[in-house]
Amino acid sequence: MGDSSLYAGIAGASLEVEKADLGSGITISQTYAHLMAPFMMAFTPAPPGKPHPAPWRAAKGGFGFDISVQVEAPPHLHASLDQRDILWLLAALFRLRIGPRLIIPVLANAPFAQALASEDITFWPLEVEPRFLDLNPESRASINELDLAWVKKHWVSTARLLEKSSEFSLALETADQSMFARHAPLALVWMWSALETMFSTGREELRYRVTTALASYLEPSGLGRLSLQKQIGTLYDARSAAAHGRSEKANDALHRTYEVLRRVILKMIEDEHIPTKAELEAKVFGADQE
Repeated sequence: MGDSSLYAGIAGASLEVEKADLGSGITISQTYAHLMAPFMMAFTPAPPGKPHPAPWRAAKGGFGFDISVQVEAPPHLHASLDQRDILWLLAALFRLRIGPRLIIPVLANAPFAQALASEDITFWPLEVEPRFLDLNPESRASINELDLAWVKKHWVSTARLLEKSSEFSLALETADQSMFARHAPLALVWMWSALETMFSTGREELRYRVTTALASYLEPSGLGRLSLQKQIGTLYDARSAAAHGRSEKANDALHRTYEVLRRVILKMIEDEHIPTKAELEAKVFGADQE
């Protein structure tokens, strides 16, 4: 890492084209590799600095990932984001676009296909923790040309939004990483914390303020906005129940809350703008029409 390209191995989604350009020297292409981690047991203490002596025995379990796509990030891409940050951002955008099933189990300092001919390649495991929650059952399993064009169009401007706003950064990271939460109530509280941070315009009547600001941001004035505000209100109630240890509504609300957060982030990315508190209040009261 540093002065050479860094490669992200992607599992959980295929690529419908052989290779594509994502701008600034970043490429995405088909590949194949399998990351595996069987569980092994040893029965004699290891000498200092040495492995455990044999015999070893395999234990049940372990995990493995089929890597079918790689993304190459050349060095010196961005002033404030390093290669790992850029690769995470690209994965986060693909997850927003096709669904949160795509993961990066491993990074490498050379194309994965070169590992067959060279032993001088280093691999760094990354997203290998279990994915406990299915935030979007309708996630797609492939990346198409429209997805590639969308990510290519928006990744640089999204990087600017991350630099500009800690609230947006929190929202994107929350939407992206909530699938690794162990329990639905925990993910629900995370997502609503991000939404409250962006859409709370005051401490009084927090539920009304947040749900109304959200609905006003996502829908134009009219019955659609009123209906969405009421729907979001029920999701906020589920968040409150989860935060106080009552999780009976969490699983039902999880998918719908994720979709609200996803819509918010996509709109900010495509608008290339994060609304201020004043702009949100203006939307709520129709002053943005003047």
